[in-house]
Amino acid sequence: MLIPTPIGPLWLEVSPEGVRRLEPTLFSRGLEAKGPVAERVRERVLAYFAGEKPDFLDIPLDYTGVSPKRVALYERVRLIPYGRTESYGSLARELGLSPRAVGAGMRASPFFLLVPAHRVIHADGRLGGFAGQEGLKAWLLRFEGAWP
Repeated sequence: MLIPTPIGPLWLEVSPEGVRRLEPTLFSRGLEAKGPVAERVRERVLAYFAGEKPDFLDIPLDYTGVSPKRVALYERVRLIPYGRTESYGSLARELGLSPRAVGAGMRASPFFLLVPAHRVIHADGRLGGFAGQEGLKAWLLRFEGAWP
């Protein structure tokens, strides 16, 4: 399912376990996502870009093939509230990971917005990477009022 947004379409893929991926893309990548989970994701994404502040915590994610440490990281990042940020280092200390491992996990996340990787920044306020899309990260943080 392609979900139209102000930043371009997002591709949604679901499985019986939950969301497999939600990522920015220009084209469909496979079968159309259907069903109640797909509709809930679509509604929440549209609400997010309409300026509402939905959380996505009740949307199940399909972690098939994802390591337990990465699942723990993603679940922790899901708890970062709208309009707030946390640092790579603080998450690393809390989860017993290196800051680089946190960065790698955020870069590899297939769960755009559902795992709000854009809310993870350097302790000194620098954005850090965003899989080559730092402008998108800055846009999202400004949209949420979390970055100048």
